[in-house]
Amino acid sequence: MRIFIALELPDKTRENLSRSAGQLKELAISGNFVPPQNYHVTLHFLGEVAESDLIYVQSAMDGVRDMPAPLLSLQQVVTMRGSDAVCARIKQDGVLTLLHDKLGELLEKNGFDVEHRAYRPHVTVARRYRSTLPFSEVTKSVDVFNKAFYGTEAVLFESVLGKGAPQYVELYRISLPLPKQN
Repeated sequence: MRIFIALELPDKTRENLSRSAGQLKELAISGNFVPPQNYHVTLHFLGEVAESDLIYVQSAMDGVRDMPAPLLSLQQVVTMRGSDAVCARIKQDGVLTLLHDKLGELLEKNGFDVEHRAYRPHVTVARRYRSTLPFSEVTKSVDVFNKAFYGTEAVLFESVLGKGAPQYVELYRISLPLPKQN
């Protein structure tokens, strides 16, 4: 099974990002646009994992379920360095990085390999994006609606590849509590 753990986006955030993607699409000559139902913020991509090992991934997720939900907002549309993928960069309060790091530690303790490069949270909007304009000009025509939201749902997904966009099948979910107000 090809799996990853991600934070789900609220419906309103998906709708707003879909509008931004529509503006990108108007300026595109080609590209594979991610369906709005597939928008997410990846915490950890684990790749191929045996079904019998899913219990260890779930255990790691259970180990972060008491961490507060991170406060997030969509910041700007960018291309990923060295790539033709277009993403909405995520502005966060620091809690997201702590959640990513703690989950990574628990996954490693349970025998999984995790990436140790700098964590750059984002939502992928399109792959293989091409425009006749330089991307710096494209971004001037794309509005990013960035009302802050809490990432309260962490989900373990299986990515099922086939023709067209991958299908994400939910395997496990935890809810993260909202931070306590002072």
